[in-house]
Amino acid sequence: MAFSQLLAVILKAPLFNFDNKIKTDEQMKKKILTTLAAIILCILPFLAGISIGKYSPYVEANSFRTYVIIWAVVSIVLASTVLLLLKYFHQSFNKIVVAGIFLFLLLCPIFGIVGLVAPPDLSIKMLEHPEREHLRYSLLFIAAILYGTFFYLLLKENSFKVKDSTRWIMAAFAILAFTEFIWEFTHHYSYPEALKEWINQGKNAEEFVKNYDNSTLITVGAIGRYFQYLLIIWLSLLLYKLKQIKIWNPIINITLSLLGIVSATVIYVTQFNIPKGFEILLFFFIPGFPFLLLYWLGVALLTKFKKSEIDD
Repeated sequence: MAFSQLLAVILKAPLFNFDNKIKTDEQMKKKILTTLAAIILCILPFLAGISIGKYSPYVEANSFRTYVIIWAVVSIVLASTVLLLLKYFHQSFNKIVVAGIFLFLLLCPIFGIVGLVAPPDLSIKMLEHPEREHLRYSLLFIAAILYGTFFYLLLKENSFKVKDSTRWIMAAFAILAFTEFIWEFTHHYSYPEALKEWINQGKNAEEFVKNYDNSTLITVGAIGRYFQYLLIIWLSLLLYKLKQIKIWNPIINITLSLLGIVSATVIYVTQFNIPKGFEILLFFFIPGFPFLLLYWLGVALLTKFKKSEIDD
């Protein structure tokens, strides 16, 4: 064998295959960076919410207007950044990911709610500052609109390439889930005005909650959670099957969605009289929790850069 041929064989050996080694190192670095980015983005609503929490209007010394301005400025910056990425990298995104950007933008209303650092005030004291509760549910209305836009774009283009019957079933689930969101948020948004009218009629303020948040609200809320969580499970599995998201997201979303379904069932059966020791189930019933899971789905879509075979 000639010396040149022998040298060529040696250089092709794994030990000297520098190109493959460099390529492997680059892939590993990219995987690590993508994983870190996904983790940071998943906790970003809490980081951003905590950072503006000191301006919460629930603290008497704070200005309501200041909080809204800070939230609006941060939201505009975040939304603009996402739209710029869409503009410059649109060729790398398929239709599913473009629709998923609206799920990612759920970050804005979520961190605004987290930044309030207080649960809804259901006491008579809320009448002193009804704008606080109006803000909370205005943010949830924004979240519902983003959710509705995502499903509209997704199902309009049939990006899943599923059968028409399946697409219509998913559309029905999405519409029912969206309708429940809007009905529930409208109900709670009007809480201060309804409480004020109740008091003006000379009725006991302490009895108002039981009258306003009655069995109808609990039943409709539980049914809504069934549709919302089942849709998240369905969507997570379908996107994973299409190789649009990595396995971490379906595992987390399906586990938490199942807990949400259990929560809705327990709350419906007990009519909000949760057995002692199971109070944590209330956390999965709050209207903002499904939006958090959908936001994580948006993160999974935007951090999974490999295109699906559906666009091939």
